[in-house]
Amino acid sequence: MEIKKIDEYEPGPLPSPRPLDRFGFVKQEVNNSPHGLTKGKSAYEFEREERRVRKWRKMIGVGGSEWKHYVRRNPRVVKRCIRKGVPDCLRGLVWQLISGSRDILLMNPGVYEQLVIYETSASELDIIRDISRTFPSHVFFQQRHGPGQRSLYNVLKAYSVYDRDVGYVQGMGFLAGLLLLYMSEEDAFWLLVALLKGAVHAPMEGLYQVGLPLVQQYLFQFDCLMKEHMPKLGEHFTQEMINPSMYASQWFITVFSYSFPFHLALRIWDVFLYEGVKIVFKVGLALLKFCHDDLVKLPFEKLMHALRNFPEGAMDPDTLLPMANSIKVSRRLEELKQEYDKKNGK
Repeated sequence: MEIKKIDEYEPGPLPSPRPLDRFGFVKQEVNNSPHGLTKGKSAYEFEREERRVRKWRKMIGVGGSEWKHYVRRNPRVVKRCIRKGVPDCLRGLVWQLISGSRDILLMNPGVYEQLVIYETSASELDIIRDISRTFPSHVFFQQRHGPGQRSLYNVLKAYSVYDRDVGYVQGMGFLAGLLLLYMSEEDAFWLLVALLKGAVHAPMEGLYQVGLPLVQQYLFQFDCLMKEHMPKLGEHFTQEMINPSMYASQWFITVFSYSFPFHLALRIWDVFLYEGVKIVFKVGLALLKFCHDDLVKLPFEKLMHALRNFPEGAMDPDTLLPMANSIKVSRRLEELKQEYDKKNGK
């Protein structure tokens, strides 16, 4: 049977217009959308946001021209600003600067176009099957075979050709989809390359390789950290036979972009791209710490439900992220990695 490429499909009908939140997700029937805080800004908040944007523009310069110089001179200021959140209007550019993807793109002119147009991928049917499952409530991805789904297909297909050892795995769609909401196809592709190949931080490709080797390592590390930071909860999880693979795998595979409120995912990604994967561990620990006193009382079924449905208070980035950033994990993560490698004969 001949494989039909996505360009050969006719776009489906446009979805009926529905109210959207500030990020482009269809608003839920209830007033509080899970993808973003929808209340209007006061004049004071608007002015404060404008001042923040001006400060960031000064930091990065025109097209990012001042960024590297500013980071070298003021690393602590940059770290603090990123932890407070990148202004949404500048997020796409800042993400490319802090991930190293802008440099990779400039070194590879024409490569993305070559991968999309002239190469074929063994994963094409799998990608076409999965794209409608990526952010289905976002206006950009709602039209079947529409512009958003085509862009997502192109990025994922290009990566599956660029790195045939990894190819395509379903969770990658959420990474690519999130990036496409803030940048062009080509920019999103090279940022995906920067993440998986480790342009700035440790490579992430092991999250998607056969057997998910990096997921296994991260879950081991997370389990140890959780038991060290919250021994009572760790003991309760052991008694109820709960292990991190039952609730935390998606946290690492999609960097919280799969089932968490979008406004929270964006703030986590700001820090993730600048500081690396340790923020995923820290946010995971902070979530458990926030709900600790309730979780230690729950039996298995209710525990599993609670670990997939965190309370609204825990989803506030201005509450959760300061709690996460107060948890120190860097040194212990390295020790646990060595322990894991030794245990697995590496």
